[in-house]
Amino acid sequence: MNQRTITIIAVAAALALPTHAQLRPVGHQSKVFTAVDGAFQFSYFDDFQVCTAGKIESCIQSFIPVCEQDALVCVVYPAKRFEGTNFGAASFQVREIRTDREAMTPDVCVTPYPQEVAAGVPSWPEFMISARHPGEMIGGVLFVHGLAGDAATSHSKSVDLYRTLHEKRCFELSVSETATSPAASDPPMKTLTRKQAKELDASMSQILHSFRFLK
Repeated sequence: MNQRTITIIAVAAALALPTHAQLRPVGHQSKVFTAVDGAFQFSYFDDFQVCTAGKIESCIQSFIPVCEQDALVCVVYPAKRFEGTNFGAASFQVREIRTDREAMTPDVCVTPYPQEVAAGVPSWPEFMISARHPGEMIGGVLFVHGLAGDAATSHSKSVDLYRTLHEKRCFELSVSETATSPAASDPPMKTLTRKQAKELDASMSQILHSFRFLK
């Protein structure tokens, strides 16, 4: 990423209205996760489930997973808080992005390469850079902010992801949420109240913004 690109994103991030950053945190952060290699750490709530590299399977609780199999760590919001609603799952995840295409650089790190698709099917970007909020400061480091999503049989997933190159490694942080279409059942399922939605957003925002690189 060249200096001009960094400057543009930094200015846009400062002027934008970041949804996650402006919400007030809810609850008490009682635990700290530190990466095995000491590269990063973040705080999370003691009733969140934590899954680490090679042991992600137990955190895949919803129809559309909120944790990737290659995640370094994934922490999952306690779904029981919203029982009886169309809420599926929510998570905060840290991944390291690798590519065989070329050497990892700042530009390569933040490029949304097309996803692999079947022959004859048009490809689409892995994620979209947010025009409204293209950058986010997390732990004093500027991350590019992207948006992604998925849907299948009345289920949907929304993802806010954040990428940066640090010490020659491309890190991706993400906050994901899944839900079921209320009309998928009869009678229709309840949706989260405004208070519940704010509680969820604030909890995930607090974890995201507690992230820090340690070296």
